[in-house]
Amino acid sequence: MMGRALVFLVLVGVIMAGCASEVSTKPAEVQKSVTTPTKEPKGSYGNPASIKETVVVKTLAGTFEVTILDYVRGEEAYEVIKRGNMFNPDPEDGYEYLLVKVRFKYASGRVSQFVSAYSFKAYVDGVGFSPSFVILPNDFPEFKDVDLMPGGETEGWITFLVPKGKDVLIAYEYMFEPVCFIKI
Repeated sequence: MMGRALVFLVLVGVIMAGCASEVSTKPAEVQKSVTTPTKEPKGSYGNPASIKETVVVKTLAGTFEVTILDYVRGEEAYEVIKRGNMFNPDPEDGYEYLLVKVRFKYASGRVSQFVSAYSFKAYVDGVGFSPSFVILPNDFPEFKDVDLMPGGETEGWITFLVPKGKDVLIAYEYMFEPVCFIKI
Protein backbone atom coordinates (compact mmCIF):
# COMPACT_ATOMS: atom_id res chain seq x y z
CA MET A 1 0.00 0.00 0.00
CA MET A 2 2.89 2.31 0.83
CA GLY A 3 4.35 1.73 -2.68
CA ARG A 4 1.08 2.82 -4.35
CA ALA A 5 0.96 5.98 -2.28
CA LEU A 6 4.53 6.81 -3.26
CA VAL A 7 3.77 6.26 -6.97
CA PHE A 8 0.66 8.45 -6.59
CA LEU A 9 2.64 11.27 -5.00
CA VAL A 10 5.33 11.09 -7.69
CA LEU A 11 2.66 11.25 -10.43
CA VAL A 12 0.98 14.24 -8.78
CA GLY A 13 4.36 15.97 -8.51
CA VAL A 14 5.11 15.38 -12.21
CA ILE A 15 1.67 16.66 -13.24
CA MET A 16 1.99 19.73 -11.03
CA ALA A 17 5.46 20.49 -12.40
CA GLY A 18 4.08 20.30 -15.96
CA CYS A 19 1.36 22.80 -15.10
CA ALA A 20 3.70 25.34 -13.53
CA SER A 21 4.67 28.29 -15.65
CA GLU A 22 7.25 30.99 -15.28
CA VAL A 23 6.20 34.63 -15.57
CA SER A 24 8.83 36.95 -16.97
CA THR A 25 8.97 40.68 -16.47
CA LYS A 26 11.46 41.09 -19.33
CA PRO A 27 10.26 42.46 -22.64
CA ALA A 28 9.50 39.77 -25.19
CA GLU A 29 12.45 38.72 -27.26
CA VAL A 30 12.07 38.10 -30.95
CA GLN A 31 13.89 34.99 -31.94
CA LYS A 32 15.02 34.72 -35.52
CA SER A 33 15.07 31.23 -36.85
CA VAL A 34 16.34 29.98 -40.12
CA THR A 35 14.08 27.38 -41.64
CA THR A 36 14.82 25.41 -44.70
CA PRO A 37 11.82 24.80 -46.91
CA THR A 38 10.75 21.18 -46.88
CA LYS A 39 9.87 19.84 -50.26
CA GLU A 40 6.60 17.98 -50.35
CA PRO A 41 6.60 14.61 -52.11
CA LYS A 42 5.93 14.58 -55.86
CA GLY A 43 2.22 14.12 -56.51
CA SER A 44 1.13 15.95 -53.34
CA TYR A 45 -1.16 19.00 -53.30
CA GLY A 46 1.80 21.35 -52.81
CA ASN A 47 3.99 19.57 -55.38
CA PRO A 48 1.69 18.02 -58.02
CA ALA A 49 2.99 15.71 -60.73
CA SER A 50 2.89 16.69 -64.40
CA ILE A 51 1.14 15.24 -67.42
CA LYS A 52 2.60 11.80 -68.37
CA GLU A 53 4.37 11.58 -65.00
CA THR A 54 3.33 8.48 -63.03
CA VAL A 55 2.49 8.94 -59.35
CA VAL A 56 2.88 5.91 -57.08
CA VAL A 57 0.20 5.80 -54.37
CA LYS A 58 0.48 3.47 -51.37
CA THR A 59 -2.75 2.75 -49.48
CA LEU A 60 -4.06 0.13 -47.08
CA ALA A 61 -5.40 -1.81 -50.09
CA GLY A 62 -2.17 -1.83 -52.08
CA THR A 63 0.09 0.20 -54.33
CA PHE A 64 -1.33 1.99 -57.37
CA GLU A 65 0.18 3.95 -60.25
CA VAL A 66 -1.78 6.94 -61.60
CA THR A 67 -0.88 8.73 -64.83
CA ILE A 68 -2.65 11.47 -66.80
CA LEU A 69 -1.70 10.58 -70.37
CA ASP A 70 -3.38 13.45 -72.23
CA TYR A 71 -6.03 16.14 -71.94
CA VAL A 72 -8.32 18.25 -74.12
CA ARG A 73 -9.85 21.48 -72.84
CA GLY A 74 -12.15 24.36 -73.80
CA GLU A 75 -13.59 24.69 -77.30
CA GLU A 76 -11.79 21.58 -78.57
CA ALA A 77 -13.24 19.49 -75.70
CA TYR A 78 -16.70 20.96 -76.37
CA GLU A 79 -16.47 19.87 -80.03
CA VAL A 80 -15.49 16.34 -78.97
CA ILE A 81 -18.44 16.19 -76.58
CA LYS A 82 -20.92 17.46 -79.17
CA ARG A 83 -19.55 14.91 -81.65
CA GLY A 84 -20.25 12.21 -79.03
CA ASN A 85 -23.90 13.17 -78.72
CA MET A 86 -25.65 16.33 -79.86
CA PHE A 87 -27.79 16.22 -76.70
CA ASN A 88 -24.80 16.50 -74.36
CA PRO A 89 -25.30 19.70 -72.31
CA ASP A 90 -23.55 22.98 -73.05
CA PRO A 91 -21.28 24.26 -70.26
CA GLU A 92 -22.65 26.98 -67.98
CA ASP A 93 -21.32 30.52 -68.40
CA GLY A 94 -17.82 30.75 -66.97
CA TYR A 95 -17.19 26.98 -67.27
CA GLU A 96 -15.59 24.74 -69.86
CA TYR A 97 -15.24 21.04 -70.49
CA LEU A 98 -12.02 19.25 -69.61
CA LEU A 99 -11.32 15.72 -70.87
CA VAL A 100 -8.47 13.82 -69.23
CA LYS A 101 -7.10 10.45 -70.31
CA VAL A 102 -6.19 8.49 -67.19
CA ARG A 103 -4.23 5.27 -66.78
CA PHE A 104 -4.65 3.48 -63.46
CA LYS A 105 -2.54 0.44 -62.57
CA TYR A 106 -2.85 -1.82 -59.54
CA ALA A 107 0.88 -2.41 -59.01
CA SER A 108 0.72 -4.63 -55.92
CA GLY A 109 -1.65 -5.79 -53.22
CA ARG A 110 -3.69 -8.78 -52.13
CA VAL A 111 -7.35 -7.98 -52.82
CA SER A 112 -9.40 -6.60 -55.71
CA GLN A 113 -9.78 -2.83 -56.01
CA PHE A 114 -12.77 -1.02 -57.52
CA VAL A 115 -11.97 2.09 -59.57
CA SER A 116 -14.19 4.36 -61.65
CA ALA A 117 -14.28 7.87 -63.07
CA TYR A 118 -15.77 8.91 -59.73
CA SER A 119 -12.50 7.89 -58.04
CA PHE A 120 -11.15 11.16 -59.50
CA LYS A 121 -11.91 14.87 -58.99
CA ALA A 122 -10.76 18.06 -60.68
CA TYR A 123 -9.65 20.68 -58.13
CA VAL A 124 -9.70 24.37 -59.06
CA ASP A 125 -8.78 26.96 -56.41
CA GLY A 126 -9.28 24.35 -53.68
CA VAL A 127 -12.75 23.28 -54.90
CA GLY A 128 -13.29 19.70 -56.11
CA PHE A 129 -15.44 19.00 -59.18
CA SER A 130 -16.81 15.50 -59.79
CA PRO A 131 -16.90 13.96 -63.27
CA SER A 132 -19.69 15.09 -65.60
CA PHE A 133 -22.00 12.63 -67.28
CA VAL A 134 -21.71 12.93 -71.06
CA ILE A 135 -21.58 10.51 -73.96
CA LEU A 136 -18.18 10.52 -75.64
CA PRO A 137 -17.43 9.51 -79.24
CA ASN A 138 -15.94 6.06 -79.90
CA ASP A 139 -12.43 7.48 -80.45
CA PHE A 140 -12.50 8.74 -76.82
CA PRO A 141 -13.20 5.54 -74.84
CA GLU A 142 -14.59 6.31 -71.39
CA PHE A 143 -12.85 5.33 -68.17
CA LYS A 144 -14.90 2.30 -67.12
CA ASP A 145 -16.03 1.15 -63.69
CA VAL A 146 -13.87 -1.93 -63.05
CA ASP A 147 -12.52 -4.20 -60.35
CA LEU A 148 -8.78 -4.68 -60.71
CA MET A 149 -6.63 -7.45 -59.33
CA PRO A 150 -2.91 -6.89 -58.64
CA GLY A 151 -1.13 -6.34 -61.96
CA GLY A 152 -4.30 -5.12 -63.69
CA GLU A 153 -4.65 -1.73 -65.32
CA THR A 154 -7.28 0.33 -67.08
CA GLU A 155 -7.36 3.60 -68.96
CA GLY A 156 -9.88 5.92 -70.52
CA TRP A 157 -11.23 9.46 -70.72
CA ILE A 158 -12.97 11.30 -67.87
CA THR A 159 -15.02 14.47 -68.45
CA PHE A 160 -15.14 17.41 -66.02
CA LEU A 161 -16.82 20.83 -66.10
CA VAL A 162 -14.36 23.33 -64.61
CA PRO A 163 -14.08 27.13 -64.37
CA LYS A 164 -12.70 28.60 -67.61
CA GLY A 165 -8.98 29.29 -67.90
CA LYS A 166 -8.06 28.22 -64.36
CA ASP A 167 -5.27 25.87 -63.26
CA VAL A 168 -6.60 22.37 -62.59
CA LEU A 169 -5.30 19.57 -60.38
CA ILE A 170 -6.66 16.10 -61.07
CA ALA A 171 -6.81 14.03 -57.87
CA TYR A 172 -7.17 10.30 -57.34
CA GLU A 173 -9.25 9.74 -54.23
CA TYR A 174 -8.97 6.74 -51.93
CA MET A 175 -11.65 6.30 -49.26
CA PHE A 176 -13.11 9.70 -50.22
CA GLU A 177 -9.84 11.57 -49.65
CA PRO A 178 -7.51 12.88 -52.37
CA VAL A 179 -4.21 10.99 -52.18
CA CYS A 180 -2.37 12.28 -55.25
CA PHE A 181 -2.51 15.33 -57.53
CA ILE A 182 -1.52 15.85 -61.16
CA LYS A 183 -1.45 19.36 -62.67
CA ILE A 184 -3.14 20.03 -66.00
